[in-house]
Amino acid sequence: MLRIFLGVLFLAHTAIAQQEISLYTGIVPNSIKPTVAIDTSTTHYVGENKIDILHGVITPTLTLYLPDPAKATGSAVIICPGGGYAILATSHEGHDMARRLNEVGIAAFVLKYRLPRKETMKDKRIGPLQDAQRAIQLVRENAKQWNVNPNKIGILGSSAGGHLASTAGTHFDKAYIDNPNNTSLRPDFMILNYPVISFSDSLTHNGSRINLIGGTTAEPIINGSLKYKELGMSQPDVTNFSNELQVTSKTPPTFITAPLTDKVVPVGNTFAFVAALQQNNVPVETFIYDKGEHGFGMVNPAAKEQWFGACLRWIKKNFDQPPMDWANLKRFQEDNKKVGLPKANENRVVFMGNSITEGWSNFDKSFWEGKPYINRGISGQTTPQMVLRFQQDVIDLKPKVVVILAGINDIAGNTGPMTLEQTRDNIINMTKLAQANGIKVVLSSVIPAFDFPWRPGIEPAEKVVALNKMLKAFCDKNKIVYIDYHTAMKDARNGLKNELGYDGVHPNLEGYKVMAPLAEKAIAEALKQK
Repeated sequence: MLRIFLGVLFLAHTAIAQQEISLYTGIVPNSIKPTVAIDTSTTHYVGENKIDILHGVITPTLTLYLPDPAKATGSAVIICPGGGYAILATSHEGHDMARRLNEVGIAAFVLKYRLPRKETMKDKRIGPLQDAQRAIQLVRENAKQWNVNPNKIGILGSSAGGHLASTAGTHFDKAYIDNPNNTSLRPDFMILNYPVISFSDSLTHNGSRINLIGGTTAEPIINGSLKYKELGMSQPDVTNFSNELQVTSKTPPTFITAPLTDKVVPVGNTFAFVAALQQNNVPVETFIYDKGEHGFGMVNPAAKEQWFGACLRWIKKNFDQPPMDWANLKRFQEDNKKVGLPKANENRVVFMGNSITEGWSNFDKSFWEGKPYINRGISGQTTPQMVLRFQQDVIDLKPKVVVILAGINDIAGNTGPMTLEQTRDNIINMTKLAQANGIKVVLSSVIPAFDFPWRPGIEPAEKVVALNKMLKAFCDKNKIVYIDYHTAMKDARNGLKNELGYDGVHPNLEGYKVMAPLAEKAIAEALKQK
């Protein structure tokens, strides 16, 4: 009887990865190079609450907060911090929200969008919208890699970030960026927190309006009281960026919250947008506070019940998909159909593993080209997940040999705590399944790792050594071919040599060049076995 150790699925409330990436490759569209550096940051305190503020942003980025794969619901939210289009309040209206979304399995992406200035943009009116569209495009085009459902990508904005989010949700029919793949730029839902919506004189937040479409000043302004004509604005611009006037039946479903007592952005902005949504039969849910000041982020101290919890329930009800495919069985189902059965005398080899196996095809294509090798690595996977998909991704392909490289994500606890013995036994179970179906087995040592960038503090180095000793002992006892990658790739700390990897865990091209001849030798040895 085979015992499959699935581990404990109660995971710590931390994200697997937090990575800041450039929003664009190459030249940022619609940009003018400033004569002096203006990208700066400061920290402020409201009571004991720390608030990080960015000024003069000219280099847009996206910070990825990806939840544990076992918890991921498939939903994603792009977050636009507020700040009157003059600053970005990135902590309480950005990263704090991202971390909370991760706790419930929602992928989050904090957008550091450009702040509109004449000195840095050819057309400052569209700069932030370009960045929002690019963020949607980037997440949708990388949905598979980031474990996101491309049809469940929302956008969240607070204050002026709410204006940007609602602009993205009402102006998606026109692409303000290059979009060669015709990727949909429409967010699937919107979350608007005390948002600026209208640029009309009676409703607007003048600072946001001046900074985005004002024609008389290049300096950021937080507040003002002049009418649009006196600020060099045109009526078409005022109308175009009054998003309550741009709602159609295609506008995404919306969750919107605001306090009645907001003295900075009149609550009439919220009511005008809700009315427009209702007139166009767009689903909308409101969460209106009787009391509260502007800019509270996730928690309104004047209230007991909080909007963010209600919003999470709204997302779960309408957009979350349960993580039903825990082992990612669908990943290779179509590819497996195309592969078909081996040809006569074909020495087919399947490589079963995690991101180290998956990445091999990307870094060193020459290892795979022209050979009967099939890569069935899935990033982030643990051995219990591999056991569940071993039948369809290995046995059904009828290879002569399977090369198994697994265990590092078990040590990292990707799907919950596991002992080294449980990991070893899962690898042994895969070995027995292969042998029962006439498939020869090559077991690989776990490659060295001194620390995990996505989960620091676990200290995996000696655990890897101990697991490898278990695997080597099993192979020696049962005459199974064993590949010792570890000895060839370790440094003095039992970590991965710097020159052989890019993050201390995953090999680079030089690392795979070390692994390749060891794998080839082991495969040849396995094929000779009777």
